[in-house]
Amino acid sequence: MTFKTAAVFYNTQKNHTVPLSEEVCAFLRQHGVQTELITDLSRLTAETELLVSMGGDGTMLRCARAAAPLGIPIFGINCGTLGFLAACEREDALPALQVLLNGQCAVHERFMLHTRLAAPGAHPREFVAFNDCVLRAAAPRAFLVEAQWNGKEIPSYFGDGVIVSTPTGSTAYSLAAGGPIVEPGVEVLAVTPICPHTLHQRPLILSADGTLALTPVFKNESDRAACSIDGQINFILPPGACVQISRSAMKAKLLCPPQRSFFTILKRKLNWGNR
Repeated sequence: MTFKTAAVFYNTQKNHTVPLSEEVCAFLRQHGVQTELITDLSRLTAETELLVSMGGDGTMLRCARAAAPLGIPIFGINCGTLGFLAACEREDALPALQVLLNGQCAVHERFMLHTRLAAPGAHPREFVAFNDCVLRAAAPRAFLVEAQWNGKEIPSYFGDGVIVSTPTGSTAYSLAAGGPIVEPGVEVLAVTPICPHTLHQRPLILSADGTLALTPVFKNESDRAACSIDGQINFILPPGACVQISRSAMKAKLLCPPQRSFFTILKRKLNWGNR
């Protein structure tokens, strides 16, 4: 895989990444790649052949949602804390980029969620999520979430809310709430209740080929539910709203060096399997 054009995006809230971002730009230009340093992902175009993400996992989430519609692959350099989604750590940035330019990185396609918000008297709103869609109460209290799978009613949830994650997002909020770890190549929806007020509610794995509809129900008409996309797009749901979650037609493309496998990262970053 060769690249003629690239964009290097850094998180402006992490100013310590600026020197390395400039160094990455210079490195790519030295290797014949026309490279632009950006802080606004709306500047991406279909002509961009590579996006380098400089930041943590939050920066990678923003890059994934912006790059997926354009089919741009992402090379993540971890300048944050965990860096679960990154291709390399900041101290290894230039050697890892050389591996990329040598054509030795694999492209891992990760499926994304399509979230559709339908509410009485309002136009539907649609979002794409890379990690998860979370439904919770706007005020801290337990509430009921009625659920349908492919138009058929399934048991409802009662508690602090529900997380619907992709396999990629299964190691994020869903994992912290007791959800399963899902290998990224398995295309499923992981449905994890948040603090369920019952001993019988457990995480659920659903096929990515269906549609899950979640409708919050409150006893008090003034109460509201909040919806969060990747923890970055947040809004209050109007009364009677239904959140429909299904597979997105778009996929995120993550570039990964051969030595950085999913299970290696699980062990290194989350201490999976350590005794």
